[in-house]
Amino acid sequence: MKIHDVIVIGAGPAGSAMATHLAQEGYSVLLLEKGVFPRDKVCGDFVSPKGLFYLEKLGCYEEIAQRGYTPIQRVSVHLNGSQLYEGALPRLPSYLPFAHAIPRNELDEILFRRAQKAGAVTIEGCQVLGFHTTPRMVNVEAQEGRRKRRFVGRVIVGADGANSVVARFADLAMNDARYIFPSIRGYCRGLASTEAILFVDEDFFPGFGWIFPVRGDLSNVGVGMVKETLSKHHISVKDFFKKFEIFVKSLAKRTGKAVEIEAPKGWAIKSYGGARQNYFERGLLIGEAACFVDPISGEGIPLALESAELGFETLQMAFDRGDFSVNTLSTYERRWRERWDPDLKVSDLVVSLIRNRYLLKFWIQSFRVMGMTALRDENYALKIGGIMAGLVPNREGFSPDIVLKSLLHGPSFWMEAFNIGKHDTVLDTLRCGVDWFNWELDVFRHLVSDYEWFQAWASEVNEKQSDLYQLLSNIPPRSTQI
Repeated sequence: MKIHDVIVIGAGPAGSAMATHLAQEGYSVLLLEKGVFPRDKVCGDFVSPKGLFYLEKLGCYEEIAQRGYTPIQRVSVHLNGSQLYEGALPRLPSYLPFAHAIPRNELDEILFRRAQKAGAVTIEGCQVLGFHTTPRMVNVEAQEGRRKRRFVGRVIVGADGANSVVARFADLAMNDARYIFPSIRGYCRGLASTEAILFVDEDFFPGFGWIFPVRGDLSNVGVGMVKETLSKHHISVKDFFKKFEIFVKSLAKRTGKAVEIEAPKGWAIKSYGGARQNYFERGLLIGEAACFVDPISGEGIPLALESAELGFETLQMAFDRGDFSVNTLSTYERRWRERWDPDLKVSDLVVSLIRNRYLLKFWIQSFRVMGMTALRDENYALKIGGIMAGLVPNREGFSPDIVLKSLLHGPSFWMEAFNIGKHDTVLDTLRCGVDWFNWELDVFRHLVSDYEWFQAWASEVNEKQSDLYQLLSNIPPRSTQI
């Protein structure tokens, strides 16, 4: 039986990228995929300019460019059905000036064929059932059709997504509801657009809907929300999608169009807040199997491609040493934490804060203030938009420039933000004050009735704030020039 250097489980972006890197350097690679290409993968499909950069590095962008995907250069944000903001995505010298929404049945096959071209041995329709390690190798048990198969390698890489079999057998699976986002996606025909549209509704906050134009009048439409919030407040993600469908159809109706949305499909996203140890004896986890998804944007493709690169560099070192122990492979975690912790821990902290729906009124008002500020300050808008698109480091959202611009406004701004009319200033101010006082009373009642949860949430936020402060205080401040 052939002993492969590396067996990669899962031929999504992370797995195929890893197989490509290894095969290009002459390693013997076996790439196992449970589906048969072209196969669908439920996803938002959004690939930011940063993701396109990594696809270009892998040699895949030329084919992508020939497929006519819509260049996404602008974004609009809608709050409770009304447009809050509309503007351009930032442009940075290192990246293409647009994003794409690339259906995963197309993107994954492009990457899979690239791995084959690089020299990786591939088997489709092969479901991995489990594995076990010995002092010298890894034995993988799989099912190909009706036939049981066994494969042997020196190292195994789990790139098999949120429900990773490899993570489960390595006892590293993450199932914390605070870091899992149930989502629903469908494809919509009839809505011709060239901009990404984000939809926020306070009935389903913290969650958001999206419309990402693919090409022509085809768009990816979907919604996602934190699992803990769904369960705790008895909210249905299906109801969220139904409300979002009404919004999508209303957009089309304004242009005299009718839309068709295919039967939606659901899946769960596991985000960076749940990223823990993702190395084990003779093995690594990469991509979403390792929870490498931005908690704010939900985008995972750039992190999948980057984690494949970081994991490959770690395996190169391990092969050079002839050592695949936990001690050697732990270098992988040090690499990804150095690269991502300063920014993705910011994302995780923000999501941890807004998970508290008892403070909903405050979060929605803050979101509205940010949108209004973005309309008045182009650089502010580009920074915030750049964070959402993965182009600007998330830590810049806490920079003095952004914080001060969010707060330092004149009276007319705050009157508009709190819906205080110019002609009934006193009455509207009084009404606003009464509303906020009643809200504070509601928060206090919830605090008393749900004290244990409030205490755990406050402790979590405090711990994450302290950890982030300590981390960022040791990193020189930076500012992206847009």
